[in-house]
Amino acid sequence: MIGVLASVFIAYQVVTHWMSEQVVVSCRPDSGRSYCVYHRTTPGLLAPEHEMHVGIADNRGLFYDIPYSVADVQAAWNTETGLLTITMPGTELRIAEAEYRDR
Repeated sequence: MIGVLASVFIAYQVVTHWMSEQVVVSCRPDSGRSYCVYHRTTPGLLAPEHEMHVGIADNRGLFYDIPYSVADVQAAWNTETGLLTITMPGTELRIAEAEYRDR
């Protein structure tokens, strides 16, 4: 019984990952490497799940689970300091360059 449940759970995760939608919110304009903010929406059991991450690839970087859809997320890059400000309804997330810089 446990093996069947585990198989169903793994199949569910594979299908929802395949059904997920990922978009680029913003990319740093002055970077030699393309640092971008990505937003992924994945179907959930009760509600969609939203994930945001900052990095040089869509599967590499800082990952955050957030309760907001892509329409509610804006990103702004300060090219002088490297500070990234992500604005969501009622809150802001500020990320210093040292935190998202890939080494």
